[in-house]
Amino acid sequence: MKTSPLAAARVAVLPMMWVVLAILMARDWWHDPYPPAHAMQDAYGHNHEAALTKGLLISFVELVAVLAILRPWSYQRSWGRALLALALLLPWLLIWTVLTMHAGGVFVLHWLWLGALVLVVGGMMFVSLFASYARVGAQRPD
Repeated sequence: MKTSPLAAARVAVLPMMWVVLAILMARDWWHDPYPPAHAMQDAYGHNHEAALTKGLLISFVELVAVLAILRPWSYQRSWGRALLALALLLPWLLIWTVLTMHAGGVFVLHWLWLGALVLVVGGMMFVSLFASYARVGAQRPD
């Protein structure tokens, strides 16, 4: 079975975004590691202990969940899948908006990842919705 370049890109775009996120998180951790010598008030805005591990684990679970919902390898005008993913991502993004307050760069990057996921999934939903209606309109006799 031959895979079209569009189908391959559809499957690869979210994992590639996650790899970029992982690199940025590791870079931020490297430049701002956990400062155990800081008093609690001075530690605001710095990465906490195990922030990199937690950030990578949480974002990977989010990636797997979104991929399980969207199933991009079989995604054809499936705006309902994107709507479900968006319905789960939006409250999660709002929760992380509050949790990101006083967080270090790793969790700020995680929040940006969630925002990017919301934008990508929302875009997928609208494109799929319009494609579905265009197909239905094209099949309707004049």
